[in-house]
Amino acid sequence: MTNEIDNPYPPRSWLQNNIKFLYIITLIIVLPLWVLASFHVFTNQAQQNLRQVIHNDLLLFADSLESELEKYRSIPKMLMMDVALTDSVSNQHLFNSTNIHNYLQHIRTTTNSDEVFLLGTAGQTLVSTNIDNEGLNYSHTPFFQDAMQGRSGGFFTMGVNAGIRGYYFSESLSDPSSGDVIGVIVVKVNMARLERSWLHRFTPMMVTDEYQIVIASSTASWLFTSRQRLTDTQKQRIKLTHKYPTTSFPILPIEVIRNIEGADIVKLPKLGYERVLETSYFLPDLAWTLYAHGDLKQCDLAIQRNTGISALLFILVLSLAYVAIQRRLQLNETFARREVNQHRLQQAKALLETRVAERTQALQASNQELKQTQQELIHSAKLATLGQLATSVTHEINQPLTAIMALTENAEQWLARAQPDKAQEKLIQIKTLAHKMGLITSHLKTFGRKTDAKNEWICPQEALDNALSLLQSRIKEEGVETMVVDMSSIQVLANGVRLEQVFINLLTNSLDAMKESPCKRISICFENGSPENVKQISIYVSDTGSGIDSQHLHHLFDPFFSTKDIGVGLGLGLTISYSIIKTMGGDLSAKNSANGAVFAVQLQAKNRH
Repeated sequence: MTNEIDNPYPPRSWLQNNIKFLYIITLIIVLPLWVLASFHVFTNQAQQNLRQVIHNDLLLFADSLESELEKYRSIPKMLMMDVALTDSVSNQHLFNSTNIHNYLQHIRTTTNSDEVFLLGTAGQTLVSTNIDNEGLNYSHTPFFQDAMQGRSGGFFTMGVNAGIRGYYFSESLSDPSSGDVIGVIVVKVNMARLERSWLHRFTPMMVTDEYQIVIASSTASWLFTSRQRLTDTQKQRIKLTHKYPTTSFPILPIEVIRNIEGADIVKLPKLGYERVLETSYFLPDLAWTLYAHGDLKQCDLAIQRNTGISALLFILVLSLAYVAIQRRLQLNETFARREVNQHRLQQAKALLETRVAERTQALQASNQELKQTQQELIHSAKLATLGQLATSVTHEINQPLTAIMALTENAEQWLARAQPDKAQEKLIQIKTLAHKMGLITSHLKTFGRKTDAKNEWICPQEALDNALSLLQSRIKEEGVETMVVDMSSIQVLANGVRLEQVFINLLTNSLDAMKESPCKRISICFENGSPENVKQISIYVSDTGSGIDSQHLHHLFDPFFSTKDIGVGLGLGLTISYSIIKTMGGDLSAKNSANGAVFAVQLQAKNRH
């Protein structure tokens, strides 16, 4: 019972204790097997893909080759049906070698053939587009013998005269009346030209004849090599047909490594190919075999890349499984512990909620107190400003009072003289002066009362006029010139009384800064917002004082910071002004100009239409 209380959690399972060991063992044993299996699969896949690519190229090549040769095969078939040609050959009186030569030359040029010539029944050349070929005998050639037997002839050989590779197509010419063979028409195709036109468009290839001798190739060194040793019978056949000038051909060093489905993996070490995939296609009509080759180096790179990716994926999946299982075990353990500690957590939660509520209440009370203190500080600053303005306001009131007393005596004298009209003029002047005094006291009353922080759309011109009115006596006394741009056309979001307080503070600072200046001028203007912020107005208050020391610019709005003499102000005027403008959603900044200091008041402005 004591142990259950001391250790309330269930014991760890065997899997929890050995999960890391199982992960390592699986990684060591299974990963190599997975890599080997992946390598085998990717090897077969890559080789089959390469085989399919080169096989497709081989089929395209075969189609191109057969189509090209078929085009020339039809030429002698067309000529054997030419009545004019057969009549000229069968009738000695109509035979004209020049006319026949011109005709055959026309056929050669039109069909882009290498050579077109006419053979007699004994195999001798009667007429040829190649003058060097005239007089030669082709009776030994299979294409002549086939044509004499009434069959279509086709034969690849080296040229009798020039030794140029060519394929010869032949057809017999028959006497129109008797049907006897009177000659053979032959068309020669230059294999080298065909080779240049289509062989190099495909995968490295070669074409072999019935003896496995390479007669066309994309690799020049392969030409006229043999893929096997010639038998004596084959050599005798070559001599009889004059197919090649020799019967001795170098053996192409091809070594078959192994066979895969539909192709062979071979080595061509002396020709620059260590391992290639070779596939073939047989053309029965020509007795030719076409071979295509694909370099396995690219396959090896793909196999290595894919095998590496597969191994990484295996490790990733295994690691994720390890993390998932471990996480599941941890969650199960955590859940068990959570059930044990549920009551403790609930108690802690309740205590925390109580403390949070108390702290929130305390913060709200502190915020309210801070707000109230801020309001009192702003009001105190206004009262301090009123105290500073007392002398100026007293002067502004004393002047009208003195004038009223003098005008009153004058009015009494005019009444005594029975001149009420003159007395009436004096009374009107007295009324005007009393109204002026009322305005001054009204401004003082409005400025001095406590106000809330409510903002509304107002014209800043009214607040500026009130501020200038309260400071008018000092401005005149110190000989300060004021230049004010009319702002009656704009409206800003602000508190009128507090904005007036800011203007008074800024104007007072400007007056203090210009005490020693020979030229005293205060300029007040405004500027519309930038294109990026059209809902903003900047009001500038600039003076011709000594400016602001650059080292003081960053501290100008700090509490209790002042550049005035000790005992003159508390250093809160600009700080409070800055705070007031911030509560209006604006900004207050300062900088130096060429003539003095410039304060900028930025406020939200109402759109003007």
